[in-house]
Amino acid sequence: MTEYRGNCPCGQVEVILCSELAPGDFRPRSDATTCRFCRAHDGVWISDPNGSIAFRADDRTSVTTFASGRVQFHFCAECGALAYALFDDPIQRVRVAVARIALFDAIVRQELPVAESRFECETLEAARRRRLLTWTPIRASARAKTPSLE
Repeated sequence: MTEYRGNCPCGQVEVILCSELAPGDFRPRSDATTCRFCRAHDGVWISDPNGSIAFRADDRTSVTTFASGRVQFHFCAECGALAYALFDDPIQRVRVAVARIALFDAIVRQELPVAESRFECETLEAARRRRLLTWTPIRASARAKTPSLE
């Protein structure tokens, strides 16, 4: 298992992604063609549903939600960079996340093709299932400013 460490530009927010994938095996994706938010924030995401992810962010992030309010987008409170997105599943009571590829130098250097995603017609249930299947499980010890599942 490789531990990939990524940081926002100022270094205040760190994302630790543990994965069996080699840097060139990640499949970055973005819905920037239909999402202004992703275009504005270079929203190109990576994840590994067979890996795990953790954060060293404490209270150093500001959180934004959209539409359904189900996904929390975390920005560094110091430099303003988008770092990761979290989803708390209310049914299975698990937490999963995606991270911006730009945080991980070893993966960015691979210059991987970005798959185009389109979510504008996706139902809430379809989005929930997609996230549970494709996003990375959050390590139980991961510390981030997010609501508790309790």
